[in-house]
Amino acid sequence: MSRSVPIIGAVIAVATVVATMRRKGVISGAFDTGLNAIPLVGAAKNALEFARGRDFFPDRKLSPPRGDIRSAGL
Repeated sequence: MSRSVPIIGAVIAVATVVATMRRKGVISGAFDTGLNAIPLVGAAKNALEFARGRDFFPDRKLSPPRGDIRSAGL
């Protein structure tokens, strides 16, 4: 079981890479997923993020879609 843990973590990281890149941006999402895929580094990063209460690579701020009535101030 201990031999399969790093492989399982890497598979989960690869499975979530697209959603992470959409949420955080391409560069930040790639760094976040890459760090999560490394067995001990990913665990340490997640523990520190939990202790800090925020992400090292924050989600990007999305602007409202064009043509949306709320963005026109009406």
